Amino acid sequence: MTLEAVEKEEYSEIELNFRETVQPGQGLRVTQSYREAGKITQVMFHFPAGCNALVSMRLLKDEHPFYPIRGFLALNDATPIYYVQADYYPNEPLTIEILNQDAQNPHTVSCTVVIRYKKPWWYP
Repeated sequence: MTLEAVEKEEYSEIELNFRETVQPGQGLRVTQSYREAGKITQVMFHFPAGCNALVSMRLLKDEHPFYPIRGFLALNDATPIYYVQADYYPNEPLTIEILNQDAQNPHTVSCTVVIRYKKPWWYP
C-alpha cells in the first residue's frame, strides 16, 4: 500500500454503551458487538454516587476478562477512563458483568467502549 493510499484512508469511531440498572442483591450480563474490525481505544466505567463500592463491574472480550484482567472494579462517584489499543475482530462479543451487593438499593451503572475502525469505501 502506498503512502498516498494510507493517507486517504478514513477512520471512524463507534461507542458501545452498556447502561444497566441492577436490582438489590442481583447480577447481570449484557453482550453487544459491532460489525466492523478495528481497535478498542477507550473503556469508560461510570459508578454514580451511592454505589459505595457495593456494585462491581468488569468487561469481557470474547468471554475472557478484558478490563480489569483480574477481579472486578467497584468504585463510588467515579468515572475512570482507560486508554487501550486492543484489536477487535468483526462481531466480537463484548460482555459487561455487573454485581450489585447492596441488599437494599438498585443501582444504575454504565460502561462505554470506543472502537476505532477503518471506514469502508462505500460509507457516506
